[in-house]
Amino acid sequence: MTLYKNTNKYVGEKFTLDIVGAYVAVIRDRFKGADFKDFPWRYSEDPSKTKLFIDAGSVDTYESTDARPGIYVDRSSMVFQKLALNNLADMDMQTGVKKFYCMGGGQASIDCISSNRGESSTLGDIVATHILMSDDIFRSALGFRDMSPVTLGATQAWEKDDRTFVTRVTSEFTYDMSWLQDPLALRLERIFSTVTPA
Repeated sequence: MTLYKNTNKYVGEKFTLDIVGAYVAVIRDRFKGADFKDFPWRYSEDPSKTKLFIDAGSVDTYESTDARPGIYVDRSSMVFQKLALNNLADMDMQTGVKKFYCMGGGQASIDCISSNRGESSTLGDIVATHILMSDDIFRSALGFRDMSPVTLGATQAWEKDDRTFVTRVTSEFTYDMSWLQDPLALRLERIFSTVTPA
């Protein structure tokens, strides 16, 4: 299994897009590395060769969103909980620098879509067990505190298209967030110290 590596300069560690990207990468890796001779759901980066589309639920390309079978990853609402009064962790009285921390949490929702009920159910089963067994990958790549519970839902008619079936896998996650604030005077002092008159 490959570790998830973020290459997008606009997405920071543990931004919600980064979390969705990590789930997509780990699921793609499971179906890309299948060694079984007759495994019917091999994933390939080449859209003309792949037997299964795996992407973020927010993709807007027709080929991906209309593909069957497909696995689509999205997230629920995010909750950022206070662990201390005003999220304050520490303060330097000399410089005025304040450090803060909180705990972020949410739920990843993974829809395993197929026009065949049994195929949707089988894909959901593979995804659920793989996410469960990938807990250490998420801990090392994104510093997750917890990734439970992982829930494998019942296979049912998909709410977006009743001619297809969905088996929904959900995974709840929590992680620590921290940041610091420099007082304005300190930032201005740094700016002025780098500007020298010509």
